[in-house]
Amino acid sequence: MPHAPGPLTRRTALALGAAGAAALTACSVIDDTVTRSTTKVAADPDTTLVEEAIDRISAAAVVVAHVPQLRALHAAHLDALDAGPVGSTSATPSATATSPPTGRTQVRRTERALRTYLVEASMRAESGPLARLLASMSAAIAQQLTVLPRASS
Repeated sequence: MPHAPGPLTRRTALALGAAGAAALTACSVIDDTVTRSTTKVAADPDTTLVEEAIDRISAAAVVVAHVPQLRALHAAHLDALDAGPVGSTSATPSATATSPPTGRTQVRRTERALRTYLVEASMRAESGPLARLLASMSAAIAQQLTVLPRASS
């Protein structure tokens, strides 16, 4: 009669468990490498939204260029979105320098439209931090609108 195997020791059980875990980890690393090389990495779903927000803020910044508080606010917003200076995306500095000053009514209209856009964009954002950033930008514009002088009647 063949000899019956002895009981499994604790040391042997731990060694087998570690070997099994290492084998599973190796399979996972191999699968990740193969998957990464055959599939294209998905683009950030908010890239288009950020680009659109930069375009809209830049356009508004051109309209309100003669209002220092709003110009500084939009510059800070563009900086938060990692965009270039205000004049680098939408309009050239020479175009804004030659345009006549915009009236208070147009400034308010532009800022209200931008505020509404930022609220809607914050709801479309996939990223929580981006949604909060866009919503806070909208709130900042709302605060500036409350202290902005109204058009003369």
